Amino acid sequence: MKDLSPDSPHPRLRALQISPVSEDSEEWFHFHDRSGITPDVRVPREFGPLLAQLDGTRSIEEILREVQTDDPARLRLWAEEMIAELDEFYLLDSPRFAARQSEIDAQCSSQNNATGVRAAAFAGLSYPENPDQLRDFLEPKLARGLKNLPPPLYDAKNVLGIVTPHIDFTRGGHLEAASYRPLLENVRATGKPFDTLVILGIAHQGISYPFCATAKDFATPFGLAECDQEWLKDLRFQIGPKLTREQKSHEDEHSIEFSAVFCQMFDELKTSKIVPILCGGFWHSLQSGELPENAEPEVGAFIEALREVTQNHQAQGKKIGFIASVDGAHVGTQFGDDTSITPTILQKIRDEDAAWISAMESGDRARFHAHFTKNENALNVDAHPALYTLMKAFPRLRAQKLDYDQAFSAGANIVVSFASLALFEP
Repeated sequence: MKDLSPDSPHPRLRALQISPVSEDSEEWFHFHDRSGITPDVRVPREFGPLLAQLDGTRSIEEILREVQTDDPARLRLWAEEMIAELDEFYLLDSPRFAARQSEIDAQCSSQNNATGVRAAAFAGLSYPENPDQLRDFLEPKLARGLKNLPPPLYDAKNVLGIVTPHIDFTRGGHLEAASYRPLLENVRATGKPFDTLVILGIAHQGISYPFCATAKDFATPFGLAECDQEWLKDLRFQIGPKLTREQKSHEDEHSIEFSAVFCQMFDELKTSKIVPILCGGFWHSLQSGELPENAEPEVGAFIEALREVTQNHQAQGKKIGFIASVDGAHVGTQFGDDTSITPTILQKIRDEDAAWISAMESGDRARFHAHFTKNENALNVDAHPALYTLMKAFPRLRAQKLDYDQAFSAGANIVVSFASLALFEP
């Protein structure tokens, strides 16, 4: 049994996904650790008042005094057993967890020193795995998408990157393929390919630390998109091992894989190395309304490191570009909302998307962030973290909307919106 005297450290739950569940007439809290350090566990719902006190600000004695009960002796026994078991499962921010985390960090460091290839997880599922068949599939979509693009309002030599969707190629391939035009224009105008393309995707399954990189190369039907090991090493030096601790999340994540496919499809981008980074949600700042770098110091530290590493490599003569692989709204039954999607709702989504795109175009990151905090991102726009990161890291960044579309299924009652933008400095 653990020592729960008043001199014991103040117990604190780690940042976990906690969901209420019901099963066989019993009520539970389901604990899910997005980092994968511990397996999922359940705690009886009756422990809720006690769990709410485990925030690291109270001693055990203070916690027991806060929780009202007719049986203090039984409460203490429950507390002792529960806190001991939470720590046993690495669910507390404790010395035991710190030791386990250090062990995992050492394993990650060893893995990062070895070369590796991430297989094309969605080849043969979301798109053809045969390169000739894939090109035949994508080229008509590219031609269709290029017809929709407006004249550029930017100097091609000043292009720094793009915003591109990661929706499946069948529904959004036309817009997706054409979204790479600004990068291609830049290479043609400057006569120099990008040395490195930093790809900011979205961790759809969630991650604990707000960002997750992997040192692996990405296999595609068109060839291997090699990771820029030197660039990633420099970023990891700034951030520490937590940057790659959850890199297993890349294995079945499509947002960067889809971009890697297009990077290898276009000759102008084929020699560019990539830096694959997944972004988690900026949940604390969405709830508080504060700017992400203020609400979540780890976000601010990452953004500073991203800027510094980019500038250092540019000073070495390297050409760095950025790809934000993001979608817009996710509304409907598949996303936990059974409200019938009507033309009015589709127009509302279009209007809401136009608002954050406008903020992106003007470089107004405060307005961009405020758009999502007003309702805690009720439309589930996954573009928020990646785009805010770029806007904060590079304040002179501006954008031009190239195209916009919505993938709507009345039968399934779902809609996903997506847009493409050119990113440039005036």
